[in-house]
Amino acid sequence: MKISSLQGDFKVIQTIKNRDEVLVLGSWKDLVRMFDSSRTFLVNKSEALFGIYLCKQECAEFMNKIIQDIDYHEWEDFKIEKPIYQNQFQA
Repeated sequence: MKISSLQGDFKVIQTIKNRDEVLVLGSWKDLVRMFDSSRTFLVNKSEALFGIYLCKQECAEFMNKIIQDIDYHEWEDFKIEKPIYQNQFQA
């Protein structure tokens, strides 16, 4: 799921190994604004992409904070994109 807001641009990915864990990807600036910098790690140097692992509860709190911090002028800039594969089945 992609989230775009004035707080930053993030991509949330469900991990396969632990179903209670998600990986949140974004720029260093965006992730450090929302989370502790000591938890943030480099994912792709050429794209300046960083990540942080969160449990689902912490991810829900993160998304709640983004929504609560939206000023009514900013609703046009807030977007959540669903993954295109959500309705596909695994064999």
